[in-house]
Amino acid sequence: MKTKSILKRRFIIMSLSFAVACMSFVLWSCTGQELGKTVQQAYELRMNGKADSAKALLEQAIAEDSTNAAAWYEIARTKLHMGLGNPRELMSGIADIQQTVQKAVENDSDNVIYQYYMGYIDYFNLYASIKMGKDGVSEDFTKVVESYKSVLILKPDYHEAKLFLVELFAMLPSNMGGDSAKAEKYVRGLEEADIVFGAKAREFVMPEDENHIEFWQKIEEKQMDNADVHEALGKVYLYYENIEEATKYFEKAISLNAKNNILYVELGRYYLMQAMQNPAKLDSLAPLIKNAFETYLKSRPEPINPMKAFVISKLAMIKFRTGDKEGGNKLHEEAMTLDPYYSKAFGAPSQIQFDPPDEISRVHVFFSRPF
Repeated sequence: MKTKSILKRRFIIMSLSFAVACMSFVLWSCTGQELGKTVQQAYELRMNGKADSAKALLEQAIAEDSTNAAAWYEIARTKLHMGLGNPRELMSGIADIQQTVQKAVENDSDNVIYQYYMGYIDYFNLYASIKMGKDGVSEDFTKVVESYKSVLILKPDYHEAKLFLVELFAMLPSNMGGDSAKAEKYVRGLEEADIVFGAKAREFVMPEDENHIEFWQKIEEKQMDNADVHEALGKVYLYYENIEEATKYFEKAISLNAKNNILYVELGRYYLMQAMQNPAKLDSLAPLIKNAFETYLKSRPEPINPMKAFVISKLAMIKFRTGDKEGGNKLHEEAMTLDPYYSKAFGAPSQIQFDPPDEISRVHVFFSRPF
């Protein structure tokens, strides 16, 4: 009897312990889910033009749990979003953004999403430093390279990261870290792995006097239904200032993948660049700029508020420059209503800023190219 009683008590204690453990697991799971919902909610707030509210929500989540990697990642993207809306303060805040995304990496070191964004921020900092003529660029270069190498340790087939490395080694002079042999190594690796990514890498390192259009036409013969190939051809035609062919290939890329509707923005920016370089052409180019941007605004999938605001701000610029101050003010107010922190840069903000927080980004655009 005594033995049975002891066994019974032990069973009850074990059962209670198991119940407590299960309850703890449930509470932990619920907390994790709530924090995940908080990050998603913050992301949706930012997509709807409420970056300040998103930032406050994420700061609260981090205060409650400083190990919440997803919150650190999303607040880093939110800080850059807000910084692009205030370029004068952006560069003074870039170190803080680097430290913020580093927190995401430290708290979830196996998450390639966070590491890839770390590389993007490090590259953003490097490129801005070069443009501003800052010292210590070689150290920044090393940091970017190490960030992207860390990406490839986690995901060896992350071809977008390799394209950034191609650009880094091919673009910079040797005294800053550039190395044409290393660039060529990554180019060949991409050519072996994927025909389209390999073509993007090879075309980037090709001499300017080679025919880049013929190069991509040969790729098109093998990849006729590949949206990336048509986009690449469209961009090459832009560089050759053949807007008619560029438009044709962009529209083909959009027909193959509706998410490529951002290419309408690139067309608008091309016309806008032409007008800025030759103000005498502004009156004749204004309708073309307006048509390209408005086509984007009406396209599907529907653009998010930050992108709507960015594009509308460019339409406002045209109004101002053609003497329509009232129309310009109206559009400016519309942009500010959609997103007070819309990017004030000439180039469209990278789509890496707008990917869902749990999605591996497939975004890649060469930093050294305007399109």
